[in-house]
Amino acid sequence: MLVRPLSTFVLQFTCETHGKVTEKFMSKQKGPEQANFSASLEVLLKNLSETGRGSKQLMAVAADSGLAAVCLWAAYSLRHGQLFSDFKTTWHFFILLPAITVFIFAGLGVYRWVIRTANQRLFRQLFKGSCLSAIALLVLFFLLPAERPNPRSLFVIYGLLAFFSTSGIRLLWKTILDSENKGELLAIYGAGAGGQQLVNLLGSNDKFCPALFIDDDSSLTGKTLSGLPILDGNSDQLSVQLKRYEVSKVVLAMPAISNAAYHKKIRQLEKLDLPTLTMPSIEELITGAAKVDEIRDVSVNDILGRKEVVPNVELMGRRVTGKVVLVTGGGGSIGSEICRQVMRLKPARLIIVDNSEANLYHITEELNGLSSPSVDEAFVNFLPLLGSVTNRECMEKWMAEFRVNTVFHAAAYKHVPIVEAQPDQGVDVNIFGTLKVLESAIQQGVSDFVLISTDKAVRPTNSMGATKRVAELVLQAKSALGGDTRISMVRFGNVLGSSGSVVPKFKRQILENGPITLTHTDVTRYFMTIPEAAQLVLQASAIAKGGDVFVLDMGEPVKISDLARTMVHLYGKKLQEDTGNDSDIEIQVQGLRPGEKLYEELFISKGSEPTEVGKISTSREVWLDWEELSVTLDILQNNSDYVAIREQLMQLAFLGESDSDIEMPVTLGNVTSVA
Repeated sequence: MLVRPLSTFVLQFTCETHGKVTEKFMSKQKGPEQANFSASLEVLLKNLSETGRGSKQLMAVAADSGLAAVCLWAAYSLRHGQLFSDFKTTWHFFILLPAITVFIFAGLGVYRWVIRTANQRLFRQLFKGSCLSAIALLVLFFLLPAERPNPRSLFVIYGLLAFFSTSGIRLLWKTILDSENKGELLAIYGAGAGGQQLVNLLGSNDKFCPALFIDDDSSLTGKTLSGLPILDGNSDQLSVQLKRYEVSKVVLAMPAISNAAYHKKIRQLEKLDLPTLTMPSIEELITGAAKVDEIRDVSVNDILGRKEVVPNVELMGRRVTGKVVLVTGGGGSIGSEICRQVMRLKPARLIIVDNSEANLYHITEELNGLSSPSVDEAFVNFLPLLGSVTNRECMEKWMAEFRVNTVFHAAAYKHVPIVEAQPDQGVDVNIFGTLKVLESAIQQGVSDFVLISTDKAVRPTNSMGATKRVAELVLQAKSALGGDTRISMVRFGNVLGSSGSVVPKFKRQILENGPITLTHTDVTRYFMTIPEAAQLVLQASAIAKGGDVFVLDMGEPVKISDLARTMVHLYGKKLQEDTGNDSDIEIQVQGLRPGEKLYEELFISKGSEPTEVGKISTSREVWLDWEELSVTLDILQNNSDYVAIREQLMQLAFLGESDSDIEMPVTLGNVTSVA
């Protein structure tokens, strides 16, 4: 019981004082002798920490041998109440006992232990070894009786001294070895069970060293927990106190609080001007997805405070479990996550199509781990295929050969500036690529076809968004023709972490100390995590009836400039606009890119209805019948003039915009051209 508190105390004492003693006190120029001593001590500590493994083991053997002899002498002295000096009759004990003790410790594996990883198991072995050494001393008393009497209580005193001395020397040794790598000083926000467990686990961590607790419970202020002081989280002087303790980062260790409270706490921590880390949520801990000591940067999902709804697994598997599923663009951000989700739902087979060899390789390597029989008894057979959605012959061949049941069409060109510069490529892939995959699916009797669309398709100001809107019209027109294939589309906004996402760009710019580049101070966007989006796509496919336009609830739109400022504060940086200091991070407004909108929308018309899935709605929108749409598509396909292509795209994209109440279908005579 004494070992853990002693260990915690020594480790904490080292973390809090070693840096101050060696870097501040020792550096004060009180005289050349002290300066030389300080330098020599630093060299000694460095050389000791870099000593090889074998040398350290020899040092441990020598130390234990010496300690055994010293403890025996101390036991004699304590038992008789005076300094022991009768070595003439007991010299053989002082030779044999150290050798026996080293032999016992070696048998218990004490010398195989890396000192930096010392924990309770090592101290238990030392306790066993000390007890056996004491018993060996008692046996020696009987086998080699000395001329003077040896009280039996002597071996008890010796055993206790041996345990505390061998444990203490290892704690001291660990302190010295860790002194050069004490880690960053952390403030743990939350003195509850999660925070205490985190402190205990970080005791053997070279990267971080807990220095103090912060808690909102004022009754704990000024008290000590696990050897660490507790500061008041509501104090106006908290930032000043953290600087006094030389804390470099704050870890939010409150895994069980509600999403709203967590979001509020994240906002509160912005004011501390320190990088903020977080420990895993209670769900991650329970499911084993993460460990307590796996602290990480606060994610943008934490910043946005969005609460994900638990998915309906039965709905997710309705079009997947036991079926052959084909995912186009399966190596991209959304496509790869759909593949991961599909794999977990145990399809009969998963076909992954992508035109990027690198993307296809990465998702293949990842799914090889998920599909290993050692991981799951239900081995999932998946097949990566390199090819383009514009190649109808290949698409039709694969669907026929593998008897595909469900298609998730995620392949698309989606980067606005690139498609804006080459709208013909966007037309070729996003419109006619979609058409070829859809017609192949219809031809081969595929049961379900789901298009992954985007909020940029709603009243687009760029060619990319317009091509996605026309792709939606293609699906609606084909669905109206009837047939055995259920056709639907799912529309949502930005996903966190996808290629081209603003979040990783901001993170990189912040870590490089700026500048942060914004296109406009008033730009707002919807955000959703990639797993949540993929789960909702799978659920939407389950409730499709044909021709559905599903729209995912993205929550409230986020102002991009506010997001950038929040990220700066949570990474412990400062903004030039706040400090006026040129060395801090600057925000540069560069102007909207070609075709970029200030804000995005999810619905074209107000005719939307909720579905049985909480975060999915259906939208009632105007469309063209296939006979009329196909004529326009023929003109579009044969056009090579970028300006003309864009005008035709916008004509189709703004179909019926002049009259939101027009009954479906409508004719091109009702189209309002907005170029």
